[in-house]
Amino acid sequence: MNELRDRYMKQALKEVPDEIANNSNYFPYFKDCIGLIDGTHVDAVLPSDLVARFKGRKGITQNILVVCTPNKLFTYVLAGWEGAANDYRILKYCLINVGKYYLCDARYTTMPGFISPYHGVRYYLKEHTGRTPKNRKELFNLRHSSLRSKIECTFGILKNRFKILAAKPNYPFPTQVDIVLACTVLHNFIALEDPADDIFNENIEIDEDTGEETNEDDSNVVDYTQSRTQREDRDVRNEWKEMRDQIAWAMWVDYCAKYNGGNTMESDLALDGMKPDKHFKA
Repeated sequence: MNELRDRYMKQALKEVPDEIANNSNYFPYFKDCIGLIDGTHVDAVLPSDLVARFKGRKGITQNILVVCTPNKLFTYVLAGWEGAANDYRILKYCLINVGKYYLCDARYTTMPGFISPYHGVRYYLKEHTGRTPKNRKELFNLRHSSLRSKIECTFGILKNRFKILAAKPNYPFPTQVDIVLACTVLHNFIALEDPADDIFNENIEIDEDTGEETNEDDSNVVDYTQSRTQREDRDVRNEWKEMRDQIAWAMWVDYCAKYNGGNTMESDLALDGMKPDKHFKA
């Protein structure tokens, strides 16, 4: 199965995914999003001298970094990392310059190629239940979470189908890594060859992991795509944050035109000194 990986697991095309293009909540705001990035854990069995390296908040696991498309196909899988490995460390290892961007959760920061939600603002879907967005940041986080939840659904489908991923298989660890990779290749094969597959289309209850530490301070985050001075690195991250602000404001203007008679007044919003009419235009 791993030999078939290049056939069934390919980098997403740079065209706008149908799941974004055909959804007015996502398009045109996320038209440059080519994928969703997140991590998941799979139980691991290791020799006693390696247990400490792989023991984290979720027990003894291998940490798997995954990129998928909105239609639930894996495009990149990095398996075999210690369960305690920080997502930034894994990101550093596999970061590439793809020209557009991925949506990531609050454990990352917004930087070239990656757009995270606003910190300090409700994010997870269950936090929005029964509430309407009061400002651009809440609306952006709601739609960001809604789109990025598709990777959580993909994890659910993968683990529901391949029970071996939760069975603590008694194989050498390199084989356990290969099992994860083979399962993701099989997942893509089934999705492509049998789109009507029952498991692929079942409703998955999303287990939103709200316990992960958010990355509020990005002062020490490094952009690994190229060598920059500290000031240049900070400036380019700020450019991407400004792009996120522009997306959020465009969403808010359209939302208010549809549901609030065009009134774009916001409440409960920390704008860090920004004035909407000064920095943004509808």
